[in-house]
Amino acid sequence: MKLNQDFSGSILMSEIDVLGKPNGVLDYIPLMESEFSRVEKIIGKELTPEAAYYYYDFYDMAFEIKRLLKVKSTAVKDVLGREMLERNVAACEQLEETKLWSILINVIKIDHLDHGYLEKKIKDKTILKILRALKDSFR
Repeated sequence: MKLNQDFSGSILMSEIDVLGKPNGVLDYIPLMESEFSRVEKIIGKELTPEAAYYYYDFYDMAFEIKRLLKVKSTAVKDVLGREMLERNVAACEQLEETKLWSILINVIKIDHLDHGYLEKKIKDKTILKILRALKDSFR
């Protein structure tokens, strides 16, 4: 078994090459789901937030998501605080597309002040929840 493969022989998330990068932020949904289920299959259960911090590696993904959303961030004028952001995420399935983009961009803005915030929100599945709601809003 090579170092960049898991037990099933699949290439690990951190080893995705330049040509295999997703084109849009919604393309990260299956990548996140795959990494969550891969680790949870090995561990045998869903991880606590504390364990997720150590077992999941989304650093490169967080960087790519920030890069993709950099253009869109100039269009979002309202700045949400962390508390407001958390309340909106709890009910994100009912929010409209523009509000969901605003929440996502505000996570990026908070990450500029608190480096690692975006990665933390990926690891606790908040970003996955927002992206799923965004994808559903197109239907």
